[in-house]
Formats: sequence, structure tokens, C-alpha cells
Amino acid sequence: MNTKYQLGVGMIEVLVSLVLLSIAVLGFSALQFRALDAMQEASDRTVAMSLARDLAERIRVNRTQLLEYKTKINGSSSGEPKACKVADSSATTISATPMCNRAEMVSYDVSQVLGAARQAGMKLVIDRCQGGDRECVYIAWGNTIISATNVSACMSDGVYVAGATCLVMEAYGT
Repeated sequence: MNTKYQLGVGMIEVLVSLVLLSIAVLGFSALQFRALDAMQEASDRTVAMSLARDLAERIRVNRTQLLEYKTKINGSSSGEPKACKVADSSATTISATPMCNRAEMVSYDVSQVLGAARQAGMKLVIDRCQGGDRECVYIAWGNTIISATNVSACMSDGVYVAGATCLVMEAYGT
């Protein structure tokens, strides 16, 4: 048998194997990048849901002040909140009870929630739900920009905008 015709065939087989392996590695790398993007999106949605629930529970505690919450949230006042007074600050007290009036509670709650939203890089708005008589909490992040007068980047004619990075939570009836 003449071995001259076989020279270089092993090298070609190795090169073809390397090309196939590199294609597989590139596919796996692309999959990893998509997984990282999905994980970041899930993390952002979790933070947004926590913020929306936190705000909703704070408003439920102080329900008569819904319009004040809406005004302060949408105004995004960055003033420092006045701390609530403490009922008993003696060393023998295990826990102190804050004594706030309703307006002080709104100011405190709004500053807490807006501070957490800013820290997470999110924008928070309370507005009338589209197509209904309820109030919705809108939270946007990333490239989605909303304002108190325009939430159309999240919802348009009562439909969630495809590709928007935001969360809409229906919260209160008026």
C-alpha cells in the first residue's frame, strides 16, 4: 500500500474537529450571554415587584392619603423626610413606637420608596390605570422612560408595550 496518498489526512481531520469544536463553544458562549441577560431581567423584575408591593402596603396602612402619596411620588420631591417622633426613648424600652401624623407618614414612606427606586436605577409613578377607574403603580428601568404625565412607554391603550422594561401593578380603586 502506498502511504504517500495518506500524508496530511490526519491533519485535516484534526482541523475539521477543531472547527466543529469552536462552533460548539461559540454557541455555548452565546447561550451563556443570553442566560446572563435573562438573569439580570429577572433580578430587575423582582426588585420592581418588591418596590411596588412595598409602596402598596404603605398606602394601604395610610389609605386616606392616597392622593397625597400620588402627588409626592409623581412630584419626586427629593427633600429630606422628617423623622417620626419616638413615643418612649428610655433605655428600658425594648421597641420604640413611631408617632407620626398621616402627612408625616406619607413624607417618610415616599422618601423611603423613592430612595430605594433611585438606588436600583428605577423610576416610579402612580397614575390612573388605562381603561379603568383604578390607580396603578408603574415602575420602569433600563431604556424605558416614564413620567407622571406619560406612561405610554409601558402601556399603550391598555396593552403592555412589547420590549418595555417596566412593571405595572394595579393597586387601588377610587
